[in-house]
Amino acid sequence: MKNSKTKTVNRVNYEQVDSIISNDIVFVGDITSGNSVRFEGTLKGNVTVSGNFIVGRNAVVTGKIKAKNVHVIGLVEGDIDCEQLKIFSTGKVTGDAIVDSIIIDEGAVLTGMCKTREISLQDPTINDILNVID
Repeated sequence: MKNSKTKTVNRVNYEQVDSIISNDIVFVGDITSGNSVRFEGTLKGNVTVSGNFIVGRNAVVTGKIKAKNVHVIGLVEGDIDCEQLKIFSTGKVTGDAIVDSIIIDEGAVLTGMCKTREISLQDPTINDILNVID
């Protein structure tokens, strides 16, 4: 077979974060980062990170979140826009979500609408078909 295509699954490393904001922090304002952030405190503001954003077990985030992946172990009150949203069993989200994929553990709460992005699939070209046959 020529040019065989395989699908790779990107696994999120929950342990790898670039910044950790501890549980004794009360932050009012927006957070912007080019990396991954684990937030354990209280935030009143919006979040925009290019990596992962992890809402810790005792964290409370009130505002919009836009990140590559969002993992909610604590409480989020606001809309979320990400590739993968995972709400752990202790997590609660009140707001709408726009995602590529979503994982909701048993016991987790999502109060709001969730919309998945449509992935545009193209019809195979004759070359794609011939490559499969070879």
